[in-house]
Amino acid sequence: MTWNLAVKVLGAVRTSVYIYMVPVITVVTSVLILKEPVTWVSIMGTVLAVAGLFLSEYNGKGSGNSE
Repeated sequence: MTWNLAVKVLGAVRTSVYIYMVPVITVVTSVLILKEPVTWVSIMGTVLAVAGLFLSEYNGKGSGNSE
């Protein structure tokens, strides 16, 4: 239901970009709830996933909305 609502509000393309946040949310949740240790691999994976998200959202034209 939340995915369908997000597609309705943001559109399919913008919503599909946020699927890459699932591993980040998984790492944070496992650390907070399951008390999993934070490893360099999980840190680097989180950084790469967030960097990829920001790069995919950056339109190269400043803060103006190109839509």
